[in-house]
Amino acid sequence: MISIIEFLNENLIWGPPALILFLGTGIYLSIKLGFFQLNLPRILRQTLLGKSKTPDGKTLSPLQTLTSTLAVTLGTGNIVALGTAIAFGGAGAVFWMVVSAFFGMATAYAETYTGMKFRRTKPDGTKFGGAFFYIGKVLGNGWAKFFALCCIFASLGMGNMTQMNALAVSLERGFGVPAWTSGLMGMTLVGLLVFGGAVMFGQVTEKVIPVLSVIYIIGCLAVIIVNLAEVPGVLLRIIQEAFNIKAVGGGFLGTALIRGMSWGFRRGIFSNEAGLGTAVIINCMSSEESASKQGLWASLAVFIDTVIICTLTALAILVTGVDKLGGDGATFASAAFGSAFGAHADMFLSACIALFAIATASGWSLFGSVCVEYLFGKRLIKPFAVVFTLCCFIGATARLELIWGLADIFNGLMAAPNLIALLIFGINSKLRL
Repeated sequence: MISIIEFLNENLIWGPPALILFLGTGIYLSIKLGFFQLNLPRILRQTLLGKSKTPDGKTLSPLQTLTSTLAVTLGTGNIVALGTAIAFGGAGAVFWMVVSAFFGMATAYAETYTGMKFRRTKPDGTKFGGAFFYIGKVLGNGWAKFFALCCIFASLGMGNMTQMNALAVSLERGFGVPAWTSGLMGMTLVGLLVFGGAVMFGQVTEKVIPVLSVIYIIGCLAVIIVNLAEVPGVLLRIIQEAFNIKAVGGGFLGTALIRGMSWGFRRGIFSNEAGLGTAVIINCMSSEESASKQGLWASLAVFIDTVIICTLTALAILVTGVDKLGGDGATFASAAFGSAFGAHADMFLSACIALFAIATASGWSLFGSVCVEYLFGKRLIKPFAVVFTLCCFIGATARLELIWGLADIFNGLMAAPNLIALLIFGINSKLRL
């Protein structure tokens, strides 16, 4: 079963056609939007350095949408999955992750801008939106429902069980906590945030995520500084392996290049979710009325997540050379921190992974619940929350090779209608900053 899923991911779901769709959409939208990603000062002036509307208790502030988005994306995609990308795609995968993030900033802007145009206000004043609204408008309701269904399954798998599995593994390695104990802890903490709702989630992430992110960034920088002499060689290695076009078996681009691009884009998207259409749900809960400004907040989240934090994690792994020791990549970050800080490194990294995993799972519960409401109405939101919470324990105590593979499949299946709808919408409308 696992071999079949791996074949589908490598050759169909995340094969060359998917790479062309992701990259092509990002390039087209970047051109249409004038490569606004290059003007980072403007993005900062319109977001973190500008004035934003305050929430009214029923919506999230733009800053809370940023921290909530980062809470969802700053999970295992930045630590565990990044090591996997390097293990299977080589150092060149890091380059393609950054490329995917650069063009993903345009994709994230476009999907949020479009989602804001189609979002709705409920009778109680809360905002309700998601990619399914514009997918339904452009491709039809059948594709919109297909997207929402894939998002529900992805929330239980990638958004929940893989995160809890990473939490359990990290706490056992760093503190000797049994998996079942981690499962119960995960259920409790995630359950509190799940049943607390979007506003509570935004309030918590606004306080926790900036502090946690800065602490983790400082840790990465410390590892890099200790191995500063290795940085030039690592940067050269990333570029060389990214463009390794030596043909294998007569292939035009070469197996190494395609494999590096595939893993780079796959894990880049796993990390920042640009193109999946999921972050649209949180951004549509914003108190901001300007679709353009909220789109810039979405693009900033991609920049922080992948260009800054993922790149620093990758450099910490590569400058220490732990990737050359072999393995599946799951422990690369731990080994990298351990080489610089010794025995206490596992405790530091384990705590970071655990907190990131809880935040990510809680955010994905919002994605799943909104899609449940779109498909089935409010009556199934609480039952879904119960199932989601129980899956935390399953994820912490089970082996999840199959779940990781299925997560990649659902990501790809969600992305296809979302990207096609964005392309059609971009071509037929005045998408602008």
